[in-house]
Amino acid sequence: MKESCIIFGGGGFIGSHIAEDLLANGIRVTVFDKQNASKKNVAHILDKIDFIEGDFNNEVDISKALKGKTYAVHLVSSTVPATSNQNTFYDVESNLISSLHLFEKCVEYKISRLIFISSGGTVYGNPVKLPITEKHPTEPTSSYGIIKLTIEKYLYLYNVLKGLDYKILRFANPYGERQNPFLTQGLIAHLLYKIKQGQTLEVWGDGKVIRDYFYIKDGARSIYRAIRDRSSNRVYNISTGKGHSINQIIERFRRVLKLDFEVNYMPGRKFDVRSNILDNRLAAKNLKWIPEYTFNEGLKNTWRYFLDNE
Repeated sequence: MKESCIIFGGGGFIGSHIAEDLLANGIRVTVFDKQNASKKNVAHILDKIDFIEGDFNNEVDISKALKGKTYAVHLVSSTVPATSNQNTFYDVESNLISSLHLFEKCVEYKISRLIFISSGGTVYGNPVKLPITEKHPTEPTSSYGIIKLTIEKYLYLYNVLKGLDYKILRFANPYGERQNPFLTQGLIAHLLYKIKQGQTLEVWGDGKVIRDYFYIKDGARSIYRAIRDRSSNRVYNISTGKGHSINQIIERFRRVLKLDFEVNYMPGRKFDVRSNILDNRLAAKNLKWIPEYTFNEGLKNTWRYFLDNE
């Protein structure tokens, strides 16, 4: 029987690229997303996948979706780092509890492996040393990061107590086609959209905050590699291992994309970690995964998408 994988939250930016990659590797794909979710991101592959609408907080919906599947990818998150501290109770109720229900059902339906997309940009907190390895202390400074880390810990517990097999991919900062420019996550997409609209760019702080940005098509490839991974390691950083400040990205917009725009610098935000660069050598060793696209290539592809689609 052909291997199958269900992607919870698969109708979004990241999930749609994962779906593409899994299809290319011969795996049957089911996308699970909320009721009346937009199918825009998967419209080009809708005839090749199964699309299920449901409530991630509903155990019945989760059960129906998991039945007959080989693998599962957990991408669902109802919050983002910038707003998660405003309602920590909601963060716990909507993200942690629902994840535990998912784990229970994965055990019940004998899912071969669960892949959890965690947040390499938030679970570590302020870095002690750069680049950040998977063994770096985890001291998140947002509820979002705390919940992601807690889900990781519960995965370990479910493996010990109930034998649930899993891999955790700590994504750095993905960018690329189909990223929503209106969310607080996704700096590159947000800035490019504002440039296209002829608006002034607003930057929090002095523009020297550094992040590790990877092109989404590279990141999507890591899921299939994690499914096939036979090592005992459970946690991987998915990143480029290189950092770019906001100012450097703005400079690339001008130099590489030949764009002209104004910039307005605003007061910094307390929860922003100053620098976050992830060490990806473990993924390179065990998953045989390394980024294939340069930063400039990714930027050009992303800008071309904005010109053609937005």
